[in-house]
Amino acid sequence: MNKLYSLIRASMTSDMSIFKINQKKHNKKSAAFLPIFVGIFFMIAIWGNANMIFEKIAPMHLQVIILSILVFGVSIITIIEGVYKTGSLIFNCKDDQLLLSLPIKRSTVLFLRIFKFYIFELIFNSLIMIPILLAYVRWADAVEWTFYRTSFVMLLLLPVIPIVISCIVGGITSSISSRFKYKNAVQIIFSMIALLIILYISFNLDSIFNYLAEHATSINDLITKIYYPAGAYATLITDFNIATLLIFILVNVAVSALGIFILSKFYFKINSRLKKVTTTKKTNVKNLAFKSHPARIALIKKELNTFFKTPVFIINAGFGLVLFIIGAVLLSIKFDLITPLLENPETFNFSAELINSNIPLLVFLLIAFASFMTSITSSVISLEGKNINILKSLPVETKTILMSKIYSSLVLTTPILLIGDIILFARFNIGILEILLLLILSVAVPLISHYIGLIINLKYPKLDAENTAEVVKQSTSSFVSVMVGMILLAITFVIIFGIIGKISATLILVIATAIFIIMDTILYIYLIKIGSKDFNKLSV
Repeated sequence: MNKLYSLIRASMTSDMSIFKINQKKHNKKSAAFLPIFVGIFFMIAIWGNANMIFEKIAPMHLQVIILSILVFGVSIITIIEGVYKTGSLIFNCKDDQLLLSLPIKRSTVLFLRIFKFYIFELIFNSLIMIPILLAYVRWADAVEWTFYRTSFVMLLLLPVIPIVISCIVGGITSSISSRFKYKNAVQIIFSMIALLIILYISFNLDSIFNYLAEHATSINDLITKIYYPAGAYATLITDFNIATLLIFILVNVAVSALGIFILSKFYFKINSRLKKVTTTKKTNVKNLAFKSHPARIALIKKELNTFFKTPVFIINAGFGLVLFIIGAVLLSIKFDLITPLLENPETFNFSAELINSNIPLLVFLLIAFASFMTSITSSVISLEGKNINILKSLPVETKTILMSKIYSSLVLTTPILLIGDIILFARFNIGILEILLLLILSVAVPLISHYIGLIINLKYPKLDAENTAEVVKQSTSSFVSVMVGMILLAITFVIIFGIIGKISATLILVIATAIFIIMDTILYIYLIKIGSKDFNKLSV
């Protein structure tokens, strides 16, 4: 038992660093305060939205039904989020070789993985469900004392079935992706689709809520038929029965046991395939040929390989570019639906003539949105990790190393922006000069974001991170870069909407191009002079 406890503790410490904020040893209080503050803020936001829903539903006496639907919704979110996390919590973990070399059973290794996954999802679900339950208590017609006991059991068991489903789905996607050279492609595609679905739901929340209010009973009946936990929980709230509670517990235990049994049949085979290096090239050992590239090209290729081999990096940095393409397509197809929003006196109060004569500015704002919401370079120094000393020891100028990170980021952003530009140019009647200016801005605007991200990452590197998610999502550099990007985006929007109609669109684009080129020049000089010094000071 002591051995199992030690393994659980060690495993949780090494891989659950998503809840951990690394700080200096003398600053432990602030290290603990930040995640607690973020968690409380998140729960307050959930409570506010849930409170608003129950307040509208209370006169209809549908609180229990809505609670059942919300439980189902949280389970769906857990499944989607769980499939994404299986890559780091279940399959291809960093400590696989260490654990498998210890004198412990393979079933124990699998149990550690599942238990760690369960704790993660339990925390995740609790952050969402506790505020929802508090809002329900406030607006419920009546709350029996058995509600609290039932809800406590429900909180403990709610992650079980979603974990089993996400493990099986994650296992299937991992099994498929492990057979290809680019093993992360399936996970990236799935994650992008999931993010787009969540984004769609968030933009259509009002219509979804109205539909729920009108069809709550029928939806609840459907949910109780296809998802047992939600229906059983609703039943226990309205008519508590100890036998129903025991059956509810046994069903979850049985499903978890069955899921672990199924997973054990292919878990280690998938893991071994994920760690293989797949190649499609046949090499003649007798006549080996080596290709050489200039230092700058080699460094750019290295940066691109790092990007494409890191799913969390692609999803976090590339999602803004995906939104740009979607925005360009929607603006081209659904422009007639956007026009009324711009003409509305309560929003922008623009005339139809003013809108049609300033289409290039809308394209420019879309470019600015994609550029400032895409932060690639804010993590590139931190991702070097312990290899930073090797990079510094290369016989290459610091300027070449830093600019290779800028160039590789442009290689990623420029083609996507140009594709969106071409879509918009084909749809709208834009002059040659405006097209030329917008093409220049498609390089100059993201270049500012790349410079800022790299400069900030040099100031706030995180070279001792335990995984890439910690670098990309939780580092100070990423946070500051995103905030600076949002501020620059807000300033750009305010200025453009403030002067639109007062100055011609062409002149605005000329001025914007000049300003952004000047900003790029200043940032370049700062990066070469100050950034190079910061880079040379880095060490692990």
